[in-house]
Amino acid sequence: MEQLTEEQILQRLLDADAVPDRTVRLERLNIPVRLRGLTGKQVFSIRERSTERKERRGQTTERLDEELFNVSLIAASTVSPNWGDPKLLAKYGASGPEEAIKRLLLAGELSALGDVVLDLSGFNTELEDVKN
Repeated sequence: MEQLTEEQILQRLLDADAVPDRTVRLERLNIPVRLRGLTGKQVFSIRERSTERKERRGQTTERLDEELFNVSLIAASTVSPNWGDPKLLAKYGASGPEEAIKRLLLAGELSALGDVVLDLSGFNTELEDVKN
């Protein structure tokens, strides 16, 4: 790894506005879907909304609703197509983009697209130890 000064590190952090994106093809529908990475704040907010909490006898249990989590990730990260297009919403009787995604895509497609979003967002990334 190259040696960077504190100023160079700071400059790289200041220039870190761009998030990665990728276009994947949904084979069944034969359409491209362009996804972009999400920030940690966005992913953790989606995870929080997708977590069900139940309190029983003073103990709180949590369960992640994986379908809602994946659908929300996909809706938040999709650049194209527009899942909230009025024609799509009307055709599928959906109240919004997340509902349209849920009705359009198969379970495996939801999972696969959710994994792509997480990869683009920096999850499943190996970090390299810096030797001093």
